[in-house]
Amino acid sequence: MSPDIRDTRQVSAVTDRPQVKYPFEFDGRWVLRYHVPYTVEHDGRTHRVVATIFMQPSVHGRIQVNCEGRLIAEYDELVPGQIVEITGDSWRVAAVEYRTRIVLERVADNSAQKESQTRE
Repeated sequence: MSPDIRDTRQVSAVTDRPQVKYPFEFDGRWVLRYHVPYTVEHDGRTHRVVATIFMQPSVHGRIQVNCEGRLIAEYDELVPGQIVEITGDSWRVAAVEYRTRIVLERVADNSAQKESQTRE
């Protein structure tokens, strides 16, 4: 293999796109694998996001967000349709699969506000 061949995942240094905040997000979706820690950089600080999935009393998930060794957010008993906030952004739980993954979909700010008002 020639040393001039570049990895196809490499992104050009010159781009018009903003810096990616969630490196694991793809097409507005973020798949959090069971017990895999994800690192997110936000406001110059490193956040760690971990998902856990339980089976009893029914399949549901938990997402924990840590920063600098401190728990800053925990969402428990997650099922599809619920909204969570991670580093200031709203995500809708699209799927929870036992011991596999929690799938999040990015939520536009307006729809997240409407849903939280509807629940009140």
